[in-house]
Amino acid sequence: MTTPDWLQALLRDPDVTDVCINGSTEAWADRRGEWSPVSIPSADARGPGKDWVRDWAVHQLAAAGRSWDARSPYADALLPGGIRLHAVFPPASPRGVLVSLRRLARSDEAAPPRWSADPAYARVLEAARSRESIVVSGATGSGKTTLVSELLGSLGAGERIVALEDVPELAPRHPHFLSLVSRPANADGFGEITVRDLLRQSLRMRPDRIVLGECRGTEVLELLQALNTGHGGAFATLHADSARDALRRIELLCLLASGGAIGTSLIRELIASGLRWVAHVERAGSARFISELCRIEGREGDTVMLRPVLLRRAWPQPTETPARPAAPSRFR
Repeated sequence: MTTPDWLQALLRDPDVTDVCINGSTEAWADRRGEWSPVSIPSADARGPGKDWVRDWAVHQLAAAGRSWDARSPYADALLPGGIRLHAVFPPASPRGVLVSLRRLARSDEAAPPRWSADPAYARVLEAARSRESIVVSGATGSGKTTLVSELLGSLGAGERIVALEDVPELAPRHPHFLSLVSRPANADGFGEITVRDLLRQSLRMRPDRIVLGECRGTEVLELLQALNTGHGGAFATLHADSARDALRRIELLCLLASGGAIGTSLIRELIASGLRWVAHVERAGSARFISELCRIEGREGDTVMLRPVLLRRAWPQPTETPARPAAPSRFR
């Protein structure tokens, strides 16, 4: 099934980053940070193809080697052209099939200037080239993946990078970049490949850098153990409200992964010795910027010490000078 002309035009529009289709008659597009309704031609919305959203989504998922069933009525896939697709089917969605599309930066595209124009970017890049592990936190659509892709693309060509992802979103301009992709179980409950499984395999692949596309499960504990056994210079992204909240969420994920068998004191020791930087990114309209840059200064007692190097709440102006380092704060 071919993609409708109106949808193809939206996905080619450089100002459109996301398209959300809510059933067969409603669609919205994100242009420069603002949502606006999209008119769906009546031939698609109410004509013979009234179930076109479901048919189109199923066709795209099948072409990408993905499937869904009643046990898991949702799926993710990467479409040609760097489009990430997420679909939710009934009964999880009572109003019909919901499709969310996001245009990802491609490796053959020139790096956008939004990060290189940020004075904090140079500091993060310096840390990355020094093989210090970095966590990039932020909300959905804040630019976490784009920032990590640009940082990876700035590393030396002699480094071997292995990324672990649910959907292959990272696309750095680097000659030795590899992506391992997880897979959900099939309808019979077999064939699942978790990110935790991929992390264990990646440690046998002679990686110079390990990249965790998104921290969301038990793989976080495995990553911290790897960072404390000689695999430095890693990158990870995480959904969080601030740099401090990012560390709290990492601690929570580790507790869940261990089933409470590992105490918070040991987890904080792993965080303090394995991670070095937390860069928190935010979005204001179409602008994405690093709002917090904090260095992890080790552990004092049962507390991980966070030193804010840069704090701001607006897109930096050309005349802005980096903020002076502040006193370390305590992560409890």
